[in-house]
Amino acid sequence: MLTSIANVMFHLDRNLGPTEKVVLEDCVREDPCVISAHVSPSAPHLMLVAYDPDCTSMRAIHQTLAERGVDAQLVGL
Repeated sequence: MLTSIANVMFHLDRNLGPTEKVVLEDCVREDPCVISAHVSPSAPHLMLVAYDPDCTSMRAIHQTLAERGVDAQLVGL
């Protein structure tokens, strides 16, 4: 069975500290449809998320970020 994988990049309103980064990545990964969530060490204002588009959406992921108090914008890839 093939699973679709989509990627989305978010520009975060600020650079995250080490603890904030880990907490936010873990929070996004709590969604069972999210495959990975990663804030780049070299660009701590960017988060890349891989997810199954058949069971969640970039809007749902964006909502998770907003619920954590993070202002984020979708970056066109």
